[in-house]
Amino acid sequence: MPIAVTDYTWKESELDLTIIIPLKGVKGSKADIFSTNQYIKVNYPPFLFEVHLFALVVEEKCTAKVGNGVIEFVLIKQEPGTWGRLNSEESKEKSVMVEKRREAIEHVQKTASEVVEQKAKKKKEEETFAIRQQMKLEEDERERIETIKQSERDKAERELEAWKEKKKKVRIQAQPPKSQPQTTKSSGERNVIFKSDKKGQSAPPPRKSGSIQVRFTPRVFPTAARESKAQEEEEWLTKQAAARRITKDKDNSNGDINERNPEFLKDKGVDFFRTGNYEAAINAFSEAIELNPNLPQLFSNRAACYLATDDNDKCINDCTRALELFYPVVPSNYMSRSKVFVRRGTAFANEEEYGLAVQDYEAAVKLVPDDDSLKEDCVRLRVAYENRCIR
Repeated sequence: MPIAVTDYTWKESELDLTIIIPLKGVKGSKADIFSTNQYIKVNYPPFLFEVHLFALVVEEKCTAKVGNGVIEFVLIKQEPGTWGRLNSEESKEKSVMVEKRREAIEHVQKTASEVVEQKAKKKKEEETFAIRQQMKLEEDERERIETIKQSERDKAERELEAWKEKKKKVRIQAQPPKSQPQTTKSSGERNVIFKSDKKGQSAPPPRKSGSIQVRFTPRVFPTAARESKAQEEEEWLTKQAAARRITKDKDNSNGDINERNPEFLKDKGVDFFRTGNYEAAINAFSEAIELNPNLPQLFSNRAACYLATDDNDKCINDCTRALELFYPVVPSNYMSRSKVFVRRGTAFANEEEYGLAVQDYEAAVKLVPDDDSLKEDCVRLRVAYENRCIR
């Protein structure tokens, strides 16, 4: 049976009130505090403090401090005024207090569920926003490429028209002047006689016909070379080759189809990493990257393996690639980017590149400002860097 606390003190003003509850030698860490807008309960065995307030308070603005052998509540009143007493009239009856406890628990549960729903809604909105931003970036990139292509087409058309006009002028200038024919009629036939020039020479004969051999550079794409981008075409061909390789592997009935699935290989690599088999984990992540080089988690996980095996250069390269793939920077990938910054910063520190290491740790802290341990590591690294600069 708990012992009710009666030697508490309280005071009030027009706007707030303060309640001070003695801990009676019990450690503050053992105190279980439960409060709503009208009900407060503090349980620190074998003692129990419970009160049903005279009026409502603003739950979001109320605070509770534990220290110096007491628990101090500061409560903000919903409506200004003087209560004159702490407990409500109903708190004298035991059945009423039982009902108030039940209502307080239901109120807290309802509030907690609302908070969870709001967090889920916010997370969904952030994911939707990230998708829309990615779509907008892709649309802008397509429009930029199409604008460049159209500009190149217009330029090519203008150059072609100018070339045709130039050829036409050259051809006209190269043609000899036409001679005036003279006609005579004899025996019902019409003869055409051309005037000769001053030297008595006749007009030059027509040029002989011939053929021109034209050879075209072989291309995979149907578009002209001037309308294409070599880098984009090379990336497309690489992806097609990878897809054909995957299809060929799938047709091979002797292999395991799961070993050609990037997600399966990623999970397999994680299992190897957890057991300390870093070389096997690196092989699994490398196989997955060959199948799908656009998953940032694969580079991040392989970087962790390289860091564990003291291969700092490869760790730095994989972290840099992972940061390029974790784009655009949105709240949904803050935590993943923070981990990559920490791994790369640790690799830089191992290589005694403390300036770069401090930059990566500070970038990680900006993404996850609530991580106290990360802040402490960043401070220690900055102190070590400053001491090294002083020496």
